[in-house]
Amino acid sequence: MSDAGSRRPAQIRHLGQVFYPAGLRMQQGLADFVAREGRPDQILLLGHDPVFTLGRNATRADIHVTDAFLAEAGVSLHETDRGGQVTYHGPGQVVVYPICNLQGSRADLGRLVRGLEEAMIRTAADWSIAAYRIPEHPGIWVDTARGPEKLGAVGLHLRRWITTHGIAFNVDPDLSRYRWITPCGIPDKGVCSMHSLLGPSAPDPDQAARALAGHLVDVLDLDPLPCRPPSRSVNALTWRRGPGGPEVLMMLRQPDQGLWWSSVTGMLEDGEEPEAAAHREVLEETGLRGTLRPLGLVHSFWVDPALIRFPDDEPRFNTETCFHMEVEGDQELRLDPSEHSEHRWCSVPEAKALMRWEGSRAALGLLARELGGSLPSLT
Repeated sequence: MSDAGSRRPAQIRHLGQVFYPAGLRMQQGLADFVAREGRPDQILLLGHDPVFTLGRNATRADIHVTDAFLAEAGVSLHETDRGGQVTYHGPGQVVVYPICNLQGSRADLGRLVRGLEEAMIRTAADWSIAAYRIPEHPGIWVDTARGPEKLGAVGLHLRRWITTHGIAFNVDPDLSRYRWITPCGIPDKGVCSMHSLLGPSAPDPDQAARALAGHLVDVLDLDPLPCRPPSRSVNALTWRRGPGGPEVLMMLRQPDQGLWWSSVTGMLEDGEEPEAAAHREVLEETGLRGTLRPLGLVHSFWVDPALIRFPDDEPRFNTETCFHMEVEGDQELRLDPSEHSEHRWCSVPEAKALMRWEGSRAALGLLARELGGSLPSLT
């Protein structure tokens, strides 16, 4: 490793689950940030919801199933500006986005690619997996009984010497999804994971992400800087039983708070747990009480400074925990006019059409699936 004075300042962020479109906005916002002189690189470690992404060299023919099949399986499809062809992202995989300014003496994209590969090779070696490079196929590979299989993929985009996109390292993703595509455009080689190689002794994604971050610091000559932890919020989908089925409360935020429709959302107070915050926010924003249940969804996103003003320009992130609350239909709704200007009780499709953000729509989808069977009782 180089001495600290010659290393590149960087902020390294572990963000957990990030919805893919939110990840694209995150990358673009941070690319603008690091392009300005004196700003540290941003190294993001995260996981995505199930998606197929098509690089610049991919075609729809690289995906062997229909759009209807993908929708039924809960896998979305996105075209991107990164290099390469089609790949899969999903739970159990560590995705790293190195948002780096390579201007000046660092103007060597090949060096960055080799460094990303080396960090993955060293992470695999931490668990006694012997990974290696194949020169004509970027990424890292492992010899298996079926022949060489890819353990980690690389796909970058470079614009004005600012990098976006990055690497995907397979810890324990659903490998069956790779059978639906021609992974990275290579028809004669398979895909593996740490779990497929090691079984129960494989690390979990968080353990692998921590190891990978340490190796990235070493091989990319980074000087890690402290960074502000994500703020924390709750999303409490508030609903009641209506004559035509479930009705979801949607409220329009005031213009100074973004002017978008949502159900109940709000920030955690110091020392507050998410469940307590959800109860408090529903009561403060609506005057309603009900039965709160978790949706099993926690996700993170970049906070766009164009929507919310901050006293400094350090990037902000937020982690949101999602719940739903059923309320009795005869309760009086008391809207807080400082936050919301109007409200509607909507069917699930109507609520989805009003929602702006991926996390809210995903939470609504989970609620809809839960309500698709027998409705839970209030007690």
